[in-house]
Amino acid sequence: MKTSKILLTGLCLLFAVSVTRAQSPKHFRDSLIAQAVKKLIDSRQFIFFVQSVMAPGGQNLPMAGENYTFRIRTDSVQLNLPYVGRGHQAVTDFSQTGFTFKAGNIDYSVKERKKGGWDVTIPLHNSTNVSLIVLNVLKNGSATLHLTPRSRQPISYQGNIAEKE
Repeated sequence: MKTSKILLTGLCLLFAVSVTRAQSPKHFRDSLIAQAVKKLIDSRQFIFFVQSVMAPGGQNLPMAGENYTFRIRTDSVQLNLPYVGRGHQAVTDFSQTGFTFKAGNIDYSVKERKKGGWDVTIPLHNSTNVSLIVLNVLKNGSATLHLTPRSRQPISYQGNIAEKE
């Protein structure tokens, strides 16, 4: 009986060590991806590709293609994003229903999150459309972009960040 307990304990330890070894390449790969994402955020030159829009009512709308982007450069941001929601002013030009503009002279602050990832905050003082941009980036490169427009309801976008083209 005692021998079988020792044998069973030994087999369990052997199994635990083999499982730990099998997970280390994945852990190593994840840490490399996290380092690359951190390097992108620190460089202040990357692109956020939209995969879905979270409308103010809670509806999640998937977006096809790579047409909708948010580009960050060292001193400016460029938005080409759709808008789904309620505005507080009448729209006179229906080609301007989304967010398509450039803003320069930006403040860019990065705060590391407790459970991994980063919060990038960009207040836009010289923009007539958007007052605040917050980008929540995870270690794997997926991100959520929150926009606070001046005359519309806030809206969020989900997607991934990538290196500047």
